[in-house]
Amino acid sequence: MQLKVIALASAAVAVATPMAQAQAQDRAQDRASVESGDIIVTARKRQESILEVPVVANVLTQDVIAQAQVVNLQDVTQFTPGFVLGQSVLENGAQVSIRGIGTTSLDPGIDQSVSLNIDGMQFTQGSAYSIGLFDMAQVEVLKGPQALFFGKNSPGGVVSIRTADPTSETEVSGTIGYEAYARALRGEAIISTPLTDSLGLRLAAAYSSTEGYFRNRAEGIPALGAVQPPDRLGQGQGVFLRGTLLYENPGSFTARLKLNYSNEYTEGGGPFQYKSCPEGTTNYLPSLGIALPSFFPASEDCRVDRDTGQIYLNPAFYGGLPNDGKPFSRVKQAFATLEMNYNLSPAVVLSSVTGYYDLKSRSLTSGSLFGTYSAFAASKFYHRKDFTQEFRLSSDFDSPFNFLAGAFYQKGDIYDDARLPGNSALGFPASLVAGTFDLDIESVSGFGQLLYKVTPKLELAAGVRYTDERRSIAMTTQYPGLPLLFPTAPDLVSKNWSPEFTVTFTPTDDLTVFGSLKQGYKSGSYNIVQPIAPGEDNSYGDERVRGGEIGIKTRLADRQLNLNLAGYYYNYNGLQVGINQPPEIGGLPVLSTRNAGTARVYGVDFDMSYQPRDVEGLSLRAAVNWNKAKFTSFVGAPCAGGQTFAEGCNLTPRPLDPTADAVALATGNFFTNAATGAPFLYSAQDLSNTPLSRAPEWQASFGIDYELPVGRNMKLRLGTNGQYSSRYLTNLGRRDDFYQDDFFKLGANITLAAEDDSWQVSLIGSNLTNQYTSGLCFNSNNAGGIFFPGGIQGGPSKGPAGSDEIWCSYDNGREVWLRLTLRPGGRR
Repeated sequence: MQLKVIALASAAVAVATPMAQAQAQDRAQDRASVESGDIIVTARKRQESILEVPVVANVLTQDVIAQAQVVNLQDVTQFTPGFVLGQSVLENGAQVSIRGIGTTSLDPGIDQSVSLNIDGMQFTQGSAYSIGLFDMAQVEVLKGPQALFFGKNSPGGVVSIRTADPTSETEVSGTIGYEAYARALRGEAIISTPLTDSLGLRLAAAYSSTEGYFRNRAEGIPALGAVQPPDRLGQGQGVFLRGTLLYENPGSFTARLKLNYSNEYTEGGGPFQYKSCPEGTTNYLPSLGIALPSFFPASEDCRVDRDTGQIYLNPAFYGGLPNDGKPFSRVKQAFATLEMNYNLSPAVVLSSVTGYYDLKSRSLTSGSLFGTYSAFAASKFYHRKDFTQEFRLSSDFDSPFNFLAGAFYQKGDIYDDARLPGNSALGFPASLVAGTFDLDIESVSGFGQLLYKVTPKLELAAGVRYTDERRSIAMTTQYPGLPLLFPTAPDLVSKNWSPEFTVTFTPTDDLTVFGSLKQGYKSGSYNIVQPIAPGEDNSYGDERVRGGEIGIKTRLADRQLNLNLAGYYYNYNGLQVGINQPPEIGGLPVLSTRNAGTARVYGVDFDMSYQPRDVEGLSLRAAVNWNKAKFTSFVGAPCAGGQTFAEGCNLTPRPLDPTADAVALATGNFFTNAATGAPFLYSAQDLSNTPLSRAPEWQASFGIDYELPVGRNMKLRLGTNGQYSSRYLTNLGRRDDFYQDDFFKLGANITLAAEDDSWQVSLIGSNLTNQYTSGLCFNSNNAGGIFFPGGIQGGPSKGPAGSDEIWCSYDNGREVWLRLTLRPGGRR
């Protein structure tokens, strides 16, 4: 297929420091380079000026991270247009999208389209973000397909986090902060010291606790198995530990060992609340002659605010539940990385990165967003282990030719145990369904790149990654009163070539023009979000992308002003999307992943930074992303509950089942086959030309920071930042209430500090405009259509239960932090 490219391109806003060779003299050179306006990055696993690298990136430096209280991925989005999140859900973790490409599935067996790299180790599991987001040296968001340099192939982009290394002098620091709205406490402590002339140690720890940002207005009905919860949702705590050993023999050998551990507990479930209730909050069961109370509490108004309603559960009604029936998630993570670099010669370096990751998650939810009682619960245990090994051989000859060659290996194992206990008060069995999944992953890839300086001003680079990935799964399923079943699925074998070609033209030290052609890929996998029936194929295929970018980077006004402009155009095939569809026979809602047809993503990235020398201490930055991301073909997507023929549910006729479709047959709400006279309903729709989820057309951010001396041996830092986003879809479909409305978030901070930063007092405001935003929504008929008759889709009109309600996971509104930092001896 011919690659299409449109003009203009992007770049970076801040600093990156070497990841492959972390020698002390290199770090000193990097700081000097930054001060002179020459930003150094390692986006191609070699130290290069950002001006000369054909990369589209946004980078957060250590100073920006500290000043803006960046402690989670939502904070990162404030500085990165085109970067949108779906809230973390149980073992799935954060759902990251860049330019509309990202994971929208709740399937814990899927690899995310935007991968995470922490200290050189590749992660495809969203839960791993939390363990990397403290004591950071930098965060780099690389946009677009990344095939060559970050472990596995990533079709959407890479979020690269480099944590801080040991310092050349002893440093001790401690930070404690308190947030008023969530009643949250966060503390960090760091000790960094040289042990010998060549060996350094750094120990970092963080602790967080919260009473919960959102208020819980649930009204549990004890007779129906509910327990009244606390008045706050999301209380919990987390412990994060990291140790780093850095050995440096300048010019010969370096080794960096990092050990990480975290333990996080959250009670009450995720911050979900109703956004849209098309028929109001009245229960529709009475219209069917079923005398049960409403699932909605009396306080439910289907408005987005700080109020939600999620019940706790009485284990006696469900045959026993973990955590005494309190909905919760507990995630324990441990991972280690060992990076070694050996100089075979002054111009050739052999690098090795070894990683091991272990994640254990236990969770309980009430099954859906119910504020009075629930028909079932969902109890899960999830365990993931990954071992990765990468070798790289790279050159830095003083000649026209240089190269990079390497190999990558991954061995992964995922075990998932899912159980759905039923509520005996409603006549459901103690176990509606239970099942286990044991997924094995083995991936081997080789990669290489050749760089050729045609002239001192013109560089050509060509590279490719070949991947051979294999997956297999063993499963069990248990239904009430039936023997243990062993569903089967075919082994998956994915083989892929992902080439990349770039041209970089640097006519002056302050101007670069570049272009790139890229391909990206992600392996298929298996749906393991809930147990499956025998004979059902729960696998899905690969996701692939090809396209390109071109752009310009320049420094003006004697390097005080940096401007970057880029354009991109990509075609995706087999995009892996999450599907949320109604029960097929009045049972449980179906969550799955499937391959959409094709999608197209194109747009423009622009960013600038300005540091006027005439106003010492002032810096300004701004960035804009214009993005068009749509399905070009997606025929056969499932319909939403209650969606009629006139609303687009007009594909794939299915015959009616006398039991499951009794309401449709009784009310005449069906179509008739003209040839046979058989009744039928439609079950699918065409979503071609609809936007991708989490793909706003416009996003922009800005920041202004100013530092000035005050008083005696003190300084004052003032900062503000803003984030704008146009509306975007949060769920697959055409309904207007699937959209997150446009919003603007404003942040501000003020810091009074000693001249040497030995102490700092900061007041930090985030989302001062108090916008409640979401990147993850679900549709289900909680007014009666999930477990009982009344929900009809694909017919001439709606059934008695009407349309699906929309409920979403929301980010926190306004936050205000007060923070104290002590650093005896000052900043070095």
